[in-house]
Amino acid sequence: MPFGPAVPSLEARTDVTARTRARRTPSNGGTPEQMLLRAARRGDRRARDELVARHLGLVKYVAARYRDLGLPFEDLAQEGTVGLLEAIDSYEPERGAAFAAYAFWHIRRAITRALTNEARLVRLPRQVVERRRAALRAWSELAGANGHMPTNGEIAAATGLSVAAVDELQRLPAPVLSFDEPRRGNGLTIADVLADRSARDPESEALAHERGRLLAQAIGRLSSREQLIVAAHFGLDGSPRSLQDVANELHLSPQRVREIEQEALCELAVALRLPKSGTEEVGSAAA
Repeated sequence: MPFGPAVPSLEARTDVTARTRARRTPSNGGTPEQMLLRAARRGDRRARDELVARHLGLVKYVAARYRDLGLPFEDLAQEGTVGLLEAIDSYEPERGAAFAAYAFWHIRRAITRALTNEARLVRLPRQVVERRRAALRAWSELAGANGHMPTNGEIAAATGLSVAAVDELQRLPAPVLSFDEPRRGNGLTIADVLADRSARDPESEALAHERGRLLAQAIGRLSSREQLIVAAHFGLDGSPRSLQDVANELHLSPQRVREIEQEALCELAVALRLPKSGTEEVGSAAA
């Protein structure tokens, strides 16, 4: 009697295989999804649309894994849908593969192809895009777990890449981002949150406007001669003029014009509730 388990005959193995296939294949011609896939391949538009609607969640799941690599999420989802349509057109139910797994491969390929071709001014090979995505994910996970910026050595250990490869990935040109691209979470664009360094501070601008309004109101309470001297000297009605020019126009001595100006500035300081030394502030505000 030979040792070891008995080897089934070819006829027995063939019978087992046939019974297994019979159990996997329903008598009505396939699962509802397989029936939709066959109908879609025959050109049934409604079946095709229903398959897309059923697997949009898978498209969004794959697209979310490739965020922040140079394309907006909406574009990633659109490219993933193209990959889903390719999977619907090429899937063969007779091969026995699960459609979700088959579609996942096509969706991922379409997204990485788009990232390779469109996300950068300098085109990167698809395998480089994949390695960069893995490095970015490792960086995020390590930073969250350890509470500090991970080193290239830690990233290399987490991804299986060499330290030199991680260094090379960091030197890659950055992706081009659109100012109008919505960011994650709040829907704001880069232009919405980017500070305009040339813009004035709103609080300072409001205070300056209020100070000017109060100053104009206080100047209105001065005598006509005081208003003329202050306006002419500080250029409120045009270019600033010297006290000598103002004195010549009023037929007064420069000393007298200076005295009148000082009296006017003191009145303005009182009106604006400035300290006695605030006449210089009034002068700078008028200028």
